[in-house]
Amino acid sequence: MNNKEDISENIENRTFKKFFKYLAVGLGCVVLIMAISVFVFVKSATRDMPSIESLAKYKPPVMSRVHAGDGKLISEFRTEARVFVPISSIPKQLQNAFVAAEDKRFYSHNGFDEKGFLRAMLANFSHVLNNERLEGGSTITQQVAKNFLVGNERNITRKIREVVIAGLIEEALSKDLILELYLNDIYFGRGAYGVAAASLNYFGKPMKDLSLKEIAYLAVLPKAPNNYQVTNPTKKARALSRRNYVLTRMLEDGYADELNVSDAKESDIVVVDRFVGDEYLASEYFVEEARKKIKDMYGNDELYGGGLSIRTTLDTRMQLAARSALRKGLEDIDMRHGYRGPLGNFNDFSDWRKKLSKFDEPADIGDWQLALVMEVNNKFAKIGFAEKSSLLAHNKDEENKLNPFGIIDLDGVSWAKRALKKGSVGKAPKKVSEVLNLGDIVLVQGKLPSRKINTKQTEKLYNLKQVPKVNGGLIAMDPNNGRVLALVGGYSFEQSQFNRATQARRQPGSALKPFVYAAALDNGYTPASQVLDAPFVIERKDTNCVENRLGSLELLEEDGDGKKTLRKDNKNLAKEDQCERFYKPSNYNAGRFYGLSTLRLGLEKSRNAMTVRLANDIGMVPINKYIKRFGLYEETKPELAWSLGAGETTLSKLATAYSSLVNGGKKVEPVIIDRVQDRTGKTIYYGNNRVCAKCKKDNYQGQLPPNIADDREQIIDPITAYQITYMLKGVVDNGTGYKVRSLRRPMAGKTGTTNDSYDAWFLGFSPNLVAGVYVGMDIPEQMGSESGSSAASPIFTNFMSEALEGKPKFPFRIPKNVKLSPVNRKTGEPSYIGAEDVILEAFRPGTEPKVGALKSVIQMGADEQVSESIFDFDFVEESSQNREKASEKMLDKIEINPEKVDEVLDDGLY
Repeated sequence: MNNKEDISENIENRTFKKFFKYLAVGLGCVVLIMAISVFVFVKSATRDMPSIESLAKYKPPVMSRVHAGDGKLISEFRTEARVFVPISSIPKQLQNAFVAAEDKRFYSHNGFDEKGFLRAMLANFSHVLNNERLEGGSTITQQVAKNFLVGNERNITRKIREVVIAGLIEEALSKDLILELYLNDIYFGRGAYGVAAASLNYFGKPMKDLSLKEIAYLAVLPKAPNNYQVTNPTKKARALSRRNYVLTRMLEDGYADELNVSDAKESDIVVVDRFVGDEYLASEYFVEEARKKIKDMYGNDELYGGGLSIRTTLDTRMQLAARSALRKGLEDIDMRHGYRGPLGNFNDFSDWRKKLSKFDEPADIGDWQLALVMEVNNKFAKIGFAEKSSLLAHNKDEENKLNPFGIIDLDGVSWAKRALKKGSVGKAPKKVSEVLNLGDIVLVQGKLPSRKINTKQTEKLYNLKQVPKVNGGLIAMDPNNGRVLALVGGYSFEQSQFNRATQARRQPGSALKPFVYAAALDNGYTPASQVLDAPFVIERKDTNCVENRLGSLELLEEDGDGKKTLRKDNKNLAKEDQCERFYKPSNYNAGRFYGLSTLRLGLEKSRNAMTVRLANDIGMVPINKYIKRFGLYEETKPELAWSLGAGETTLSKLATAYSSLVNGGKKVEPVIIDRVQDRTGKTIYYGNNRVCAKCKKDNYQGQLPPNIADDREQIIDPITAYQITYMLKGVVDNGTGYKVRSLRRPMAGKTGTTNDSYDAWFLGFSPNLVAGVYVGMDIPEQMGSESGSSAASPIFTNFMSEALEGKPKFPFRIPKNVKLSPVNRKTGEPSYIGAEDVILEAFRPGTEPKVGALKSVIQMGADEQVSESIFDFDFVEESSQNREKASEKMLDKIEINPEKVDEVLDDGLY
């Protein structure tokens, strides 16, 4: 029995052994098959692995930054907001914050953190049950592999490739280089790529200035930037909680001490908005000019992704002053031309606040805001504000947050005369109801200080405003080197990007006269030479008009053989003034004339007839040569009208030309880019190409300072340049530029006004600053009685007042060999110091006036400066009655027959 049992037990044992043997073999086969499958899968997944060599040559698109002359950042050009910085420039505590937050064992693992991966997987079981966001187990190295080489697909193949490539990266690159790649590539939200850009975009400061609380907050963002934006109240608590978690990790890992961490946890997170200050708005036209120049030089890719550092010539203080002066000046001019009506009107007042908030508000209106006229009577109008206007203009107290209404009284609309055609206006309003109607949508600005129209009034007072229809430009530059210090191309860049300082080609009018007079001074005239100011008539040789078969005047055209023919389609109709047989220029002041006058007086008073007579005498050929030499016109015509500014040019060209007058006759070109550096800091462009060969000496042994050669082209004689400068000083002291006298410092300049007041100009300068102002309509339109004196010179004066504040008052530099001789400013005759109407006039050697054998002359040395006091003689303007009598006596001696050209008077000259 026992044997049978033993036999049965042996059989069972052998059966179990066979079973386990087969099971083991089967499991082994399964494991082997799985291992082979995994091997094949991994092999397949890692086939065609990307090369990690590209990481060592990583060159991401980096934004280009634009700086003012004082180093202040004023703009950026980018496809991605990234500033690439080497790891050595990233503060160690900032590096440690990301290690603590993202990859605690970064410095010890080989690309894949098994412990961290297992911890994340176990934690995710709990997160799944609690419907919470899952944790990632990726190391910093894996994130570099994913971001640079693998991609963001969510599958097992991508994860395997990521782990394998992370290992290869660890073998090839140092930990510092891996961290450098990571910190320069990750996205932080707010358009910022990389930690350097994030530091600027969130806190407006470089990384080295970040506090511990700010460092910890930046380390939070890469997980999910949109979820931790503290500007969103619903997300701020989450951001603070995550920030404090990072601070705890930093404390545990020894990257921060307990006291600093405790203080940081108690503090708030405050982020800033970049490019919202006045200096950014003020610089928009200037920045656009810089952008176009850099694009032309290096192309779009380098501009938007090359990481260029662009240092401009802009002076932020002057730029702010320029924008403020131009905007205020244009608003004042526009108000003089009357009120053009409301922006719109609501007939239905239901839900008016919401509808008003959706109304299309004009861009860039500062502290103005939209308002709806709710009630109106003779004395005042009650206005309401939209829902979005929780903080009313100038009234940011709690009272006005709760009161969405205001009042416009009669004083607030006193300027609003009815706008009529050709710049004229109606009568001043005597009632508010004459200006405003119920339901009008208007722009208003709060009054400072606010007053009450009666004791029951609880609403604040406002003024009616409107966006100017008139526009203009202002440019300021250093006349010695052409550096553009301020540039404003219009009332608002947001409303119109057209640059009226550089792009608008308009007739300069009398602003061109200084260059006509310069040609005269180089062709035998002196500032004391007399020219007849009397009616001038000359037959036009360019009139090609005939009467067509319909009875209309039409211009003839030249055919291929040079013959003048009439078009058959009668579509070349001429304006009446194009067919005038005689050219008859008149003076600006209603055609009045003043007889013989000196060149100085003619320029000071901007007399047209004198200028044309002068141009006729010396000829338009030399004048046009001067105009081209100064870069004012590309093409010219030999027509006398061009001596009065009939051609078209730009404000920028005029300011550049005036620079050559005050700098002693040297040619300059406008410079807006000071220097450009590439992403490595190497300077690749200098705006000033002057070379100082001896400036890099290693030691100084008492030798004279190095002399930088002046390579500027001399385009006009220095004496001629000074004579014009001195005459233009007279324009300010005694002539059409009289409003500039309020600056109470040496100033010179010239007004310009075109026919029918289409355009108004003022070009002026101190010894070291040139500025030009243009005012006009974008679509040419008459501006009433506006002139360079009334429209442009106040803008110039306001700008110069701010730009020169605190600057010393230097006189104009006088070049070598200038002769200063006392003459009568009205007649040009020799005089003596102390006599009535005497002035020390500037003469070229040998041209000064003499009395018998005597002469009274002061000879100047090289670039000497004479005290302004010797020029400060009061000019007593003769009465209009005496002036008229003098003119009548002069004209009595001249036979004038405007109907017939008298060939005796020099080819038809009257």
